[in-house]
Amino acid sequence: MNTLGPNKPIFLNQVKTQKPGVEKLIQLLKFYNDLEIEDLKGYVDDATYSQLEEFVDPRDPTELAAWNEASQAYNMATTVDAMKAAKQQLQNYIGRFPSGPCVKEAQEIIVDLDKRMLIVAEQEQWLILDKNNYNALLNYKNRHPESAHLAEIDDLMWACTCAAGKVHDFERYLAHWPSGQHAEEAKIALKSLSEWERIKREGDIFEVALYRNENPSSPFKQQIDLRYFDLCDLMLEKMKKKPWEFSSDETMRLINDGIYTKWTLMDEGLITEWSWDIMTNFDRSMLPNIQDLQQSDPYITVPEGTDVYLFGTPGTGKTCLLMGLTGANGFGYTLNMKVGGGQYASALQQYIHTGITPGSTFGSFVTAINGTVNEQKRNEVVPHPINLVEMSGEEFATRIADNQEVSLADMGTGATNLMQNDNRKVFFIIVDATTENVKFQYVEKIQDAEGNIIEERIRRRNISQLDILNKFVSLFVLPENQDIMSKVDAIHFVVTKADTLGDNQEERLNNAYNLLTTRYMGPVQMLKDYCQRTRRINLSSNYKPLVFTFSLGKFYLGDIFSFDNTETLQIIDVIRKVTMGKRQDTFWTKLTKMFN
Repeated sequence: MNTLGPNKPIFLNQVKTQKPGVEKLIQLLKFYNDLEIEDLKGYVDDATYSQLEEFVDPRDPTELAAWNEASQAYNMATTVDAMKAAKQQLQNYIGRFPSGPCVKEAQEIIVDLDKRMLIVAEQEQWLILDKNNYNALLNYKNRHPESAHLAEIDDLMWACTCAAGKVHDFERYLAHWPSGQHAEEAKIALKSLSEWERIKREGDIFEVALYRNENPSSPFKQQIDLRYFDLCDLMLEKMKKKPWEFSSDETMRLINDGIYTKWTLMDEGLITEWSWDIMTNFDRSMLPNIQDLQQSDPYITVPEGTDVYLFGTPGTGKTCLLMGLTGANGFGYTLNMKVGGGQYASALQQYIHTGITPGSTFGSFVTAINGTVNEQKRNEVVPHPINLVEMSGEEFATRIADNQEVSLADMGTGATNLMQNDNRKVFFIIVDATTENVKFQYVEKIQDAEGNIIEERIRRRNISQLDILNKFVSLFVLPENQDIMSKVDAIHFVVTKADTLGDNQEERLNNAYNLLTTRYMGPVQMLKDYCQRTRRINLSSNYKPLVFTFSLGKFYLGDIFSFDNTETLQIIDVIRKVTMGKRQDTFWTKLTKMFN
């Protein structure tokens, strides 16, 4: 639509100056919609004006009004709906006035409106498009192949591809954008994707961190970051629950690789300045090798006294309990460092006074440490000679798991001699509070036809604590074990790693009791019934097995702990109560012995 608008005065002055002919003026009157004959009065001479009045027909007022309304609707239309309405008015104009002076212009305007509607419609769709949805972007691309947003769509579809990060996602992108802006990146990603899939699947935080550092521009960086931070959160949660499982080497590697900072771990209470100093400055090679001192003697013997046995599967904390017992040496009892097991006890003392755990060991052994628990009675001190016996957790667990009717005398290397001696006995059954299934390593010895060991293999195994406890307690009633069981005075439970059960003694005991009476109710009830039938075992506790909690103290990362002997002394006290004291001979008892 052609209009002069505000330029009409300028145009009229040009007419006055240039004095075009009548025919030219008639063309101009037809061309400009808002130019009337009356507008030219005073700008052309009277003769010319008369000729114009004679040759130009005045426009139909109805046609003119319809045209003005349609053209105004066109000028005002900015939305698709408004453009559709303007198009309809123009079509109505053409239908009503097929020979009207503005029909051709109306047709041209309709073509322009159709183009504008496509542009505006696309823009409206673009504003509401889900730009994080690959298929939605693809549909938009197919609907608008000439879109001004094609380059941006390419980038967005590539971002979706990287976020998904699967082989078929990159192949799909290449199918839709064979010459796209990221086609070469997609081809490279397909080659390296198999390596990332392996690393992601294995979930090793060190490998993920290394891959993340070495591939900062990876097409699946978002996925790498997500996996990395998820593993960081999981690792931190695990460190809080079981700090003792993180060696000094692993802890330092986590810090050196930039996964955590020293200050982050301090803020979480996982290390202190004291534990950090031990972890970074103490030479651990100065401490003895515990495994070298764990005896594997089939003929091991102990002196007269009460044998206190520690039974438990590997990793449940038997060695830590023994460490606590040696670390409390001098608090109401003494250990004999000169007889068998003395070197082992001395080594454990070094570890506990340093605040470092010896780490996990594996092998076939039975360790016995001789000592004396003192009891104050009136004006005399009554000694209780004891032998602390640590049974091989591996042999204990594997023999019971593989053979339900293994005898108590066949519990490990050296167990036969000890079990069948004449000493009174006390059993402590060790239960790990932090796990149901125990994973451990053991040595499998391969023998030839003559029984010679020709090969040793390190094997891994997973054993249920519940299964072992059920089978162990069931051994007590077997006929072949009755001679041994006749010498047993007490059988109690010790729930280790008690620092995970609460912050105070009452809370820990309640949680330990709940643990035993829910998860391990079967063997607990079986033991209670057995003790009741014997009318002898656990007599002092009305035939009921007691539950004790034990922890070395507060644990930190790096196999480091701050020793607290509170729970150790409670166990020593119960040993004092269930063992026989040895009174000193008086003058009359010595005299009597002389005549006997």
